[in-house]
Amino acid sequence: MKFFKNKFFIIVLSVTVFAMILTATLSIMGQTDPIKNALNTVATPFRYVGMKIKDSFSGFSRYFNTIEELDRENSELESEIERLEKELADAEAVKEENERLRDYLNVKKTFPDFELLDALIIGTGAENYITVFTLNRGSGDGVKLGMPVITQNGLVGSVCEVGYSWCRVRVLTEASASAGAYVSRSGEIGLVEGDISLKGTGNCVLNYLSAEADVQTGDLVYTSGKGSVYPRGILIGRIKSVESNQYLRAKTAVVECAVELEALKYVMIVTDFKIYTEDVPSQEQSE
Repeated sequence: MKFFKNKFFIIVLSVTVFAMILTATLSIMGQTDPIKNALNTVATPFRYVGMKIKDSFSGFSRYFNTIEELDRENSELESEIERLEKELADAEAVKEENERLRDYLNVKKTFPDFELLDALIIGTGAENYITVFTLNRGSGDGVKLGMPVITQNGLVGSVCEVGYSWCRVRVLTEASASAGAYVSRSGEIGLVEGDISLKGTGNCVLNYLSAEADVQTGDLVYTSGKGSVYPRGILIGRIKSVESNQYLRAKTAVVECAVELEALKYVMIVTDFKIYTEDVPSQEQSE
């Protein structure tokens, strides 16, 4: 091993000395170009590799700068999106509040004798197969059992249970619900009731019509005020179909409710109203 080390040292020393002598000799003879050419030829690959390494480092630097710029732009875009989403949510809330107030004012204009309490639907559910809405108003707000619940579009139902800060509403389409009603065009009197066979369709039935009752498809049906449960004149819906029962000598009509129950968010509780005792006028009589 020592021999090889000494031999390698001698070879390297000899090559070095020879290169020095050759360089000096050629320099004295003025022949430096071959040396430069040789050195440049040997150095060219190393220069190429060096440039590539430099370009690589420059590329990495630009890459990381680009990543940092993109991260900054993403952060700015996320902040802008959050700001726009908040503005949109605020605008939607304002729009919804304006619509609710407009509905409230429209009802007050139509029924100036109504005392109204606006309420938010905070839950829906079924109890003993009866669909109910839970509202954010209760006895602490003056709510009592049996109070009518309406919207600008018409009748929803009535309060069936009351807590201090909440109440539940049984909708008119339930089989246990009913309301005295009349047909506005003819003044025909009947009773609108929920029907289990129509559950989930948004329809109810106008019963207790005589066989000669003047009711037609498209007629509007309103609360009659009979029984003092519901005020007079609240729209229930429109007659969808009419059937005659020859054995009972009576007619029944399917009524499509004016209020879309599934789309409700806000309602109004009628806490007080004027009770009318005179007969319901028909459109024909008023004309």
